[in-house]
Order: sequence, then structure tokens, then C-alpha cells
Amino acid sequence: MPPARREPRYTVQDVIDLVQNGESEVEIEISDTDESDEDSNEDVCKEVDKENQPPMVCPADNYVDIEPKTRKHTMPRDRYRWLKKDFISPNTDFSGLDITADDISLHTPLEYFQKFVSEDMIEALTQNTNEYSFQVHGTSVNTTAKEIEKMLGMYLKMGLVQMAGTRMYWETETRYSPVADVMPRNRFRSLLTSLHFVNNMTVSETEKKDKLWKLRLWLDSFREKCLQVVPEEHNSVDEMMIPFKGKFSSIKQYMRGKPNPWGFKVWVRTGISGMMCDFDVYQGSVNGIRAKSELGLSVKLLDRGIHYVGTARQVRLPNCNLEDEKSLKKKGRGSYDVRVEGNHKICAVKWYDSRAVTLVSSFAGPEPVQKIQRWDKANKTFIEVERPYIVGAYNKYMGGVDLLDSFTAKYKFPIKSRRWYMYIFWHTIILAVINAWLLYKRDCKALKVSSKETMNRRQFQAQLASSLILTVPGFAAFQWDNRPNPSS
Repeated sequence: MPPARREPRYTVQDVIDLVQNGESEVEIEISDTDESDEDSNEDVCKEVDKENQPPMVCPADNYVDIEPKTRKHTMPRDRYRWLKKDFISPNTDFSGLDITADDISLHTPLEYFQKFVSEDMIEALTQNTNEYSFQVHGTSVNTTAKEIEKMLGMYLKMGLVQMAGTRMYWETETRYSPVADVMPRNRFRSLLTSLHFVNNMTVSETEKKDKLWKLRLWLDSFREKCLQVVPEEHNSVDEMMIPFKGKFSSIKQYMRGKPNPWGFKVWVRTGISGMMCDFDVYQGSVNGIRAKSELGLSVKLLDRGIHYVGTARQVRLPNCNLEDEKSLKKKGRGSYDVRVEGNHKICAVKWYDSRAVTLVSSFAGPEPVQKIQRWDKANKTFIEVERPYIVGAYNKYMGGVDLLDSFTAKYKFPIKSRRWYMYIFWHTIILAVINAWLLYKRDCKALKVSSKETMNRRQFQAQLASSLILTVPGFAAFQWDNRPNPSS
């Protein structure tokens, strides 16, 4: 009896080279094992978990089995040339627009909010809501743009004074006049169930391939407004989760380690202040095809004059033979190893503190090495540890999305709905409020308004909600004139 034919075995590096060179037809079976490789790159400086970034491959062992194919693959190993040499930092002088006091003036909270949710967006929402209610119920809710603004103002008031459910704001024992006096409860609930963002009768089948087609016009308009804001010099890109535990959604994701692990994943670009400049709601694979992610995408950023720094997994750095964690551990805390990619001038640094972390950058290297304080559990005292410059730069500029997450968790009322995309809509309203407030704070700083005279988030949202609700002409200007004079 002839011996059983063994399936070919390739190393993890071979699989990476296959994927990067377009050989994506191989079928890979990966067994469930521990994720020690992923955990080893967890940021030891109390940074966010990066495990859910879509990897090219997620190998747990040193080898993976690949089913035999008729064609033999050739694996080039010289695509990236990592060398052990000094990294020369390029010139990174900021060439963006500078914000000066001569170019800006303070506005009302409503005017700042309308920079992100414009009157045209409200008018389109009003028209689509009336059409949708007629198509579904046979009668239109006959709402107006001002009534939609009132509903948004009520929602913001609910976020400031939160109760267990919307009914409680109208019930006798728990009645809250700033909300209940605006409109009857039944009218408010009728508007909630009728809100719509597109005419279902005019959407083509091609447009419906977009899983977010019912919200696409609103999202595109909101994104356009965010892109118009002058960005800060340093930006960060990360994932944001919109909480959602419902069953009827094809784009719901699970992200381990997040405060709200179930929900909609959104890729967000923010400044270090937390202001959102761009976003994209993640929809998973398109027609069963998942986009490749590789080092070349970062090279494209560099081609546009955008320098970057970020964490990376060792398996996503082809041919980069950095020292392993065990050898760095023997050298002690603060030890590190460096490689420089010869073709694209990219620096990779693996640093060991309490665990190993690998970072990649096009502008930051290990020099100058900084001295930081770390707690030594064995001796129960603080010790000095060397930290490469790239680690400090990453920690300083990467927290914008996390800061935005902390802002959205405050003063947001969780309205429940049977339509999953409504959770995304209400989240954009809160994001618009936060962007408006951060833009207001930036203007106050440029005009040297004291911190005592600058409204905090709660005051800003309260005044914005009142401006949206009330119809008295000049109300917003009246409220602002009663605040301390910013120029005084």
C-alpha cells in the first residue's frame, strides 16, 4: 500500500508572501489555539487594544496546512529589505493652515451645530420622513423642519437628564417639563417611528447593494461637513463602536475588549482633541471579498506627504527579523531592537517593558531615547527605564479616538428602535454636538477666552437643545449676550 500523501506545509512567512503577491486562491485551515503572538504586541503603556484590526492572516502556530494545488508558487523574499542601521528622520514641518484670531469669531451653539447638521440636511430628513410615513401608513405625519429640530432638542435634553425610558418624561410621577412641554408623547413617538432618510421607491437595485443604503445620504452629508473642518496637525485613526445588541443587522460586529463589544464598527480619524474629521462605517466583506491589508497601504500615506506611527504585529512585517521577546527580556526592561526598510525608509522598533511591543513609523525612530519612571514589583520601588522616541510619539498622538469615545458616552440617551440603522443616526447627532463643542473650544482658545468663560460640554449641549426647541426669534443670540463678554 503506497504511503499516504502529505499535504505541503509552509511557514507563516510563506503564507504572507502568497497573499501579498496576489496568490489568494489557496485555502488555509487555521486551528483554534492561544493568541500569544497577538498578546505580545499589546501596548504596555495602557494603550487601546488593537487586536481587531483586520489582519492578512492570523496564524497561531508556526505552520499552517495548505491544500495542494497544481501550480507551484514562487515566493519572492526581497520585496521589503529590512536592515539593521540608523534611522534618519525626515523633515516633518507642518504645512497646514494655521488658525489665528483674525480668521475666526465666536458663534452660538446652534450655529456651530449647523456646521455639521445643516438646514438642508434637516429639510431632506423632513421630506423623506413625510414620504415614508405615507408609503407605510397611507397618511403622512406632516412634520416640518422646525418640528424635527424640536425633536432633536428633546433628545439632547433627555441625554442631560436621563430616565429609564422615554415614557417617563411624560408620566405624572416623573414628568420632566423641558421635554414634556415641547410636544405630546404620542407625537414624539410617531416621529421616532417615521424618521427616514431616503425615498425607498426611487432607490435602484445597485444602490441597495450598499448595506447602509437607507442611511447613506445622511452619512455622506454628515461626512462632507466633517471634512470641511480644518484638521489639526496630528491625527489618529482607530475603531469606534456604536453599541447595538439587536439581531436584525448584517453589519453588527463583535470586538473583544471594548466597553461595548457588540455593535457597529466605525473607522474614525480624529485630531488629538477628539474632533472627528472623517469616518467610515465598516460593512465587512464586499461580495465575499475582504480587502487586503499590508504594509504597502502605509507607503501610500507617505506618498501623499502623510507621516505615520502605529503598532504592528510581527507577522505583518515581511522579512523583518527583529529580536524575539525572550532575548529582549534577558537584556532587561527598556531594551529594544531596530530595523529600517531600505526601499521606503520605514522604521520598525520592538521595545520591551513589561511585555514586548512593535511599532512602525515613517518619521519617528528610536532616537532620542528617553528616560521614564516604571514601577518595579520585585523591589517595590520606581526605576528608570529607557523608552525609544517612537513609543513616546505614539502614546502622545494616538488617543484622539479614545477621547472621542469618552465624550460620546456622556449625555447620550439610548433611544431604542426596531430599525437597526437608527442607532447609527442618533450616534451621528451626538458626534455633531461633540464636534460643534470642540470647534467652539478651539475658537475660544484662539481668541484667548478664559476657561471660566468657556462653556463645558453640558452647558453647550443644554443651550443648543434650548435653541433647537424654542421658536422665539433671536433666542440664541439673547442667550449668548447674557454670557460674560469673551473679549473682556
